[in-house]
Amino acid sequence: MDDMADDPVHVQHVYDFSRLERKPEGPTSLEVTARRLLSGASLETGKSSTVGAVLKGSSIICTLGRQAAGTGAKAHTHANEQFNYILQGTMMSDIEGDRVFASKGMILHTPGSVVHTGLACPDDDLVFLAIKDTRHGIVGPPVDGKYDGPNSFPGFGTRSAEPRVTTSDILEQSMQLPPGPGKRYVYDMRKPDDVSTQPASAEVTPDAKLRLPPGITGKLLSGERLHVIVLRLEPGASLSNYRKDNEQLVFAAEGELDVDLDEEHLVVHQRCLLHIPKGTRHEIIASHGAVIVIAQDKGQ
Repeated sequence: MDDMADDPVHVQHVYDFSRLERKPEGPTSLEVTARRLLSGASLETGKSSTVGAVLKGSSIICTLGRQAAGTGAKAHTHANEQFNYILQGTMMSDIEGDRVFASKGMILHTPGSVVHTGLACPDDDLVFLAIKDTRHGIVGPPVDGKYDGPNSFPGFGTRSAEPRVTTSDILEQSMQLPPGPGKRYVYDMRKPDDVSTQPASAEVTPDAKLRLPPGITGKLLSGERLHVIVLRLEPGASLSNYRKDNEQLVFAAEGELDVDLDEEHLVVHQRCLLHIPKGTRHEIIASHGAVIVIAQDKGQ
């Protein structure tokens, strides 16, 4: 009996979004809300079509969201900033007078408290990792105050009776719109360099200035409260043991990771997330190569 009492309680630090249709039974390092429609009890009483499980830490909240093709979020706002890393499909957003598009491998950054939309373009379902700071929850209220269904393109959702449009149609129509302020909100994280000089929502640190370990390339975005970096690790590349005074979330966008977290060895499969509490010693190895997204609070 004494030996059993001395056994340490195992706390879950790796989260498989595909298994989060219900909350895990054991202790978890993050607060977990099981997969659901995020903005309401039903599509008819919500303001967005986004479905996902929510993981919340002390400084960062995230979901692996999915929107059905041609549907998405009405104009809304929330106090926290948001980084959307696109895994599948194309997201269209109207932000502060600019219309922007983000596809696979890109990040769409929305600053806190700005009015914006977010829709899956018609040709494919949208899958994206949404990362926010914890000044607010995972969803924000619609600008018009009405929870009367998601936003939709013609031919989809509540507009299914209209002639259906394609992604090409939407892109062509967008080119005919009056130009907006021209601020940058979309960042191609597949490219380690960055030559844009236009006003931007986030600060960009390209690969050449990051001094990354051998076999690793990437690009860093710094927002109001969060850093988000996308790294490409060659087979065998690793991030050495170290402790951080900031909370971190590590998402395996492509490939698999071997992780030593303090004294525990963990495996992070593709599209799973690792939570690293602040002050935790860790080492990340990509034996066969990987693409990872790391979110870290700025310590504010």
